[in-house]
Amino acid sequence: MALAAVAMSFAACGGKTGAAADSDSLAVEATEAAAPAEQANQVVALLQEQIQNADPEQVKAISQQVAEQVSAFIAAGDEAAAEAYTKVINTFICENVEKLQQSGAATAIAEAIATVQNVPAAIVESTTQAATGVVADANAQAEAAAATVEATKQAIEAAPEAIKEQAKQQANAAVEAAQKQANDAAAAAQKKANDAAAAAQKKANEQANKAIDDAAAAAKKSLGL
Repeated sequence: MALAAVAMSFAACGGKTGAAADSDSLAVEATEAAAPAEQANQVVALLQEQIQNADPEQVKAISQQVAEQVSAFIAAGDEAAAEAYTKVINTFICENVEKLQQSGAATAIAEAIATVQNVPAAIVESTTQAATGVVADANAQAEAAAATVEATKQAIEAAPEAIKEQAKQQANAAVEAAQKQANDAAAAAQKKANDAAAAAQKKANEQANKAIDDAAAAAKKSLGL
């Protein structure tokens, strides 16, 4: 994050020198910048426990905690903090997606974030991708394609002069096939993410509508209607 400009005058700093004011202000801003990551690391620690010992009640509590924190960032107008916070959590989920899918934690967190009012679509999408393993799948496909290209390149360099042209043609075909495979995988991954995000949003809308209906019913009951 960009650091804000610091006032340099003696009077404005309450008797401190300009250099001291700079030092204090930078320290405060550095602490504020680190806060989202530190809060996210607390969630990561709880998720690490879920890998060892899945607990449905704790999964629910973790999801609620994440949603409340994201909501607080959004309400304060600090989308950058919300993105930094969810990025740390998403990275851990993506690295441990299979284990966290077994406990239901990955999906629960994605659904909880999707219910946050005014949450940016980019945050919902990145969280959903992490929870569904889309990022991991896409990375694996990209690595496989890169390995194919590298192996083909080495084969060309090692080939005798007489068969280099044939090897080159085969290499080009292999590269095109690998690229197509990577593109197809990326498209499939994006579709999977879009479908998951749409499902999460639908669930969030259903929960919101139910809450409205319940509130209206309670109001009518209190009025004797």
